Amino acid sequence: MKLNGRPLLLLLLLWILVVPTGIVYLLVTQPIPEVNWLWVGLSVLLGFLSIQFPVKYRGSSIILFSWFTLPLFLLYGLSIEIIVTQLIVLIASFTNGELKNIIRRILFNSLSYFILSISSASAFYIIGGEKAITSFWFLSVCVLVYQIVYSILYDWIFKLYRKINHNLKRETIKETILHYLRMIIVVPLSLSLYFLLMDYGFIGYVILGLPFFFITIVIRLNSQTEDLNESIKTAGEIGKQLTALKEEARVVNLFMSETSDMFHADYVYMFKNIEDWLEMTHLLISRRKVPVIEGQLLRGQGIAGKILLSKKPVLYSKREEWINQSVKTAPENLESLLCIPLVRNSKIEGVLILGSNKVKAFKDYHLRILDLLSSYFVIAVEKARYIEEAQRISDRCELTGLYNYKIFEQRLESDMEMLNSGVHTNLSVVMLDIDRFKLVNDTYGHESGNEILKQLANLLNQMIPLDGLLARYGGEEFVYLVPNSSKDQVLEFAESVRKEIRNTPMYLYDDLANQRNRKTIHITSSIGISTAPQDTDEAMTLLRNADRALYIGAKQAGRNRVAGYQK
Repeated sequence: MKLNGRPLLLLLLLWILVVPTGIVYLLVTQPIPEVNWLWVGLSVLLGFLSIQFPVKYRGSSIILFSWFTLPLFLLYGLSIEIIVTQLIVLIASFTNGELKNIIRRILFNSLSYFILSISSASAFYIIGGEKAITSFWFLSVCVLVYQIVYSILYDWIFKLYRKINHNLKRETIKETILHYLRMIIVVPLSLSLYFLLMDYGFIGYVILGLPFFFITIVIRLNSQTEDLNESIKTAGEIGKQLTALKEEARVVNLFMSETSDMFHADYVYMFKNIEDWLEMTHLLISRRKVPVIEGQLLRGQGIAGKILLSKKPVLYSKREEWINQSVKTAPENLESLLCIPLVRNSKIEGVLILGSNKVKAFKDYHLRILDLLSSYFVIAVEKARYIEEAQRISDRCELTGLYNYKIFEQRLESDMEMLNSGVHTNLSVVMLDIDRFKLVNDTYGHESGNEILKQLANLLNQMIPLDGLLARYGGEEFVYLVPNSSKDQVLEFAESVRKEIRNTPMYLYDDLANQRNRKTIHITSSIGISTAPQDTDEAMTLLRNADRALYIGAKQAGRNRVAGYQK
């Protein structure tokens, strides 16, 4: 529902036709009788306070202002009840939420509660209810019917409201139970206040009203403590999940999704600190990962930059508190922000910002919980980076930086499965060996031989075919894995590699000479090839076939040549 345009105009016209017209009609047909205006004033005050300070239990709010207006309906009729309800709703609309939506909120709430009042009162009158009933049991039945109609219509109206506003969040079973639990609570409270006002007057508000708000405060404090303890427990469980992961990307994704769920955040922004300027690295909107907003924020620039500068977490309850600090266009419906630095060993690694479309969505204790959760996160990221680096080192040849034989054999097995399942059309192994490499080591020294291996690895790495893999298989042996190329194409590729090696000068220092002089030499290579499925359909057999082609078909035939496997 937009804030302007045709939807708002239609809502305004509907409100004019229903609410003012309905109130005027009621005042003409059911004039307000002589009333106790002190009671009316107290009902307005207590009804408003019950909206401002609802009963909160485990994150859910129970608003019970109707138990202050229902006794007025029973005492004085529908006209005064509607006026009091409309007055409470009007005041509450001004004090809750963002000012830019004030017109829409007033019109919708006013219209909704007018319909609730009329419908509930109609049900009350239909079964024989009337003003100032003294029969307890008959009145109880009438009030129960009134409240049943009120609760069901309330549920339908505000489900419609969420649908119009494209709020796809479904009401949980717990929320539904709490909604109808309100009906059970309102009936005895309103009946008790009604009879106390009938018998003892003003003192009824003192006997029931004050204890009600005292109990509300106690429940809120107890609920907040329970929420805090539950949040600490949940944060600990999330921390265990984070530290169990071994990849940084999975740590980040889990942290952002779990954080979004835990704090009911509509937006999650993550920034990385790079030499005292921030770059957004991740963005979640409604739990969906979206492309990040490009750009940099300097220290002190924008909301995230101010967190980097102050090194302190900040909570904003509504848009007006932070909008002037934002240097980028913020979503129109974004209200509350929870901002925290990501700190590791007294150094700020980045900034995390949670955003909600609701006003006052976050509490002060959420900062402590998020700080605890972020501590688990930065530790888990550091651990994942260490594991990934250790894995990278273990997967690579330390001398050449190429993959080692373990990774090659794993990839060979995987690609052979893809060939047999029809994903690949062909799969070839190209095994390469430096000719007379022992002579290089014996003539110039092993350190010089290592220099040749590194230069050759760099040369071979520049020639890897598309989707191919290069590894150092051992000693002076290197091996390519080439998918989706015919045997003739692979033979052509191998021949180009052989020529490139032969024509490329290699540089080394003669470590065995009296003077360590830089020398230029040329090397040659022998290459063996085997291709599946022509030669075999087994991974290790394909490797052995390439090895056999290398030694029998190339080396024994004179070296510096390419040979394909022959059955």
